[in-house]
Amino acid sequence: MIRLKSIPQRLGYVLCAQWTRDIAWTAFTILLARHSQIILGQIMLALSLGYLVRMAVDAGMNEFLLSSFARRDSRPLSLLGEITWFKLGLLALALLVSWIITGILGYEFRLRIMALAIAGGLGMDAVTDSFFALCQARGRQDVEMRIRVPAGLIGIGYGIVCTFADTGPIWLALYKPIESSILMLFALKALDRNPLGSFSIERLRQLGQRLKLGVIFTCMAFCSMFYNKLNVFFLKTHGGNAQVGSYSVAWETVDGISTLVSGALLGKVIFPMLTKLWHENAEEFRKLAGQTARSLWAVALPVMYLLFVESDRILVFIYGPHYADASLTQRLLTPCVATAFLHNLAAYAMISMHRQRLLLWCYVSGLAANLLLCILLIPAFKLEGAALALTLTKVWVAVLTIGFFQHTARPMNSRQWLLLIGAACAAFGLWRGLGPYLPRELTELAGLVPLLALLWRWRPPTPWEKKKTDAQP
Repeated sequence: MIRLKSIPQRLGYVLCAQWTRDIAWTAFTILLARHSQIILGQIMLALSLGYLVRMAVDAGMNEFLLSSFARRDSRPLSLLGEITWFKLGLLALALLVSWIITGILGYEFRLRIMALAIAGGLGMDAVTDSFFALCQARGRQDVEMRIRVPAGLIGIGYGIVCTFADTGPIWLALYKPIESSILMLFALKALDRNPLGSFSIERLRQLGQRLKLGVIFTCMAFCSMFYNKLNVFFLKTHGGNAQVGSYSVAWETVDGISTLVSGALLGKVIFPMLTKLWHENAEEFRKLAGQTARSLWAVALPVMYLLFVESDRILVFIYGPHYADASLTQRLLTPCVATAFLHNLAAYAMISMHRQRLLLWCYVSGLAANLLLCILLIPAFKLEGAALALTLTKVWVAVLTIGFFQHTARPMNSRQWLLLIGAACAAFGLWRGLGPYLPRELTELAGLVPLLALLWRWRPPTPWEKKKTDAQP
């Protein structure tokens, strides 16, 4: 009998695996950025294509797999085999389409090979995710951690060695298929049997029928992935690999913070609670949504402020002097921190309220807006145009989802909105107003004070703290 782990312990295993790879990836990115701006741009462009391939292979199956594997009578090995065959077919098709598209776009042969290698690795990750869904459903996150950590360290370690040895971009790009191959081999060893041997055409047909239920979530994921990555392909065409590298270092900083909150906190903690409360207690749903929204705003504002006022120092200090031109790009991307925090909260709330069809249309409008903005802005403004295209898209989608969330659930009242706007205006006024009279550091600290005061007032309650009324501004 497998001993069940406590919930914090399971979350700890997942976070350990995620953060170990994230730390290694950050070190690799910094080293590569300092080594070659052009190669960094090529790797990031290949990763953008690879994420689209991974999304195509995954096809929104994770939620379906988790719920199916959680049922002990669901014949997990048969289902795992059918899903694996299905994903392998999607992977082959996605790689073929990727090769054709990179040829149509006129990418050089070396870049096409790099893109295919990295995209193939990310597609293999999507295949292996089926096994990890089985681990999560059975409470064996410890198995997932023991597989992901060494695979990530070996793959990224290979990339770091190649960077030091200056082996060339194609050899460097092999870090991802190496990591993914090790991940798949370790998963097969842990499973101790070949899932591909369990296959039935009839059951595969039934699987296709059941997967139709998740088509809305698949479409949302596709729209989100495309409008997050489309500007990179436009920037490659109009600005070249070096500018893709400059954009990527600015975006990595913003996206790293956003992913940490939206993935670990909202996706794994708040979302399940909202879903349960919507069916059981609408008033408690509103209170939890309000507390979470205020806390997220209170955290987002000082983070955005520091990224904005210190962008020139942050990028040069971390990545080197070659990226000084990306400081304005990072400033233009800073609103994406707030939109990621609050939009994700609103999106999870809409799913909890069974308004996923409306949410899908928000994503579709975002994709259409992003395509138009990329066409209009990137040829004229290149690096800054790529940042503006993404920021304006995210602001548009966030306005739609947060607006619906505010209208339906009323998580924040008018006094709280006024306090929020007042703190932001006070911070900007102090920063700009004191600039001519005080040293830069003192001016920035003065602007930070009202935001920290708001953060203290709206901090999340500790477990031993008495519950406060929702009416508190």
